[in-house]
Amino acid sequence: MSTPTPECNHRVYEVLIVSLVSVVAGLATGLLFTACGTSPLTAAGSGGAALAFCFTAGMSVVTYMKKER
Repeated sequence: MSTPTPECNHRVYEVLIVSLVSVVAGLATGLLFTACGTSPLTAAGSGGAALAFCFTAGMSVVTYMKKER
């Protein structure tokens, strides 16, 4: 008799990958706004907004992809 293969659920890795991509996107956005000559507060705010958007969108995509059908 064959035994079923164990299925691993590594949610921590998914969250970590989405977090790292979001941080890079936020830093790149802040750097881009700074290079364009905006004020530091505007650059930091836009970087934070990009980070929050990327994390939310990324976790939505991961949840959708992992949904059992």
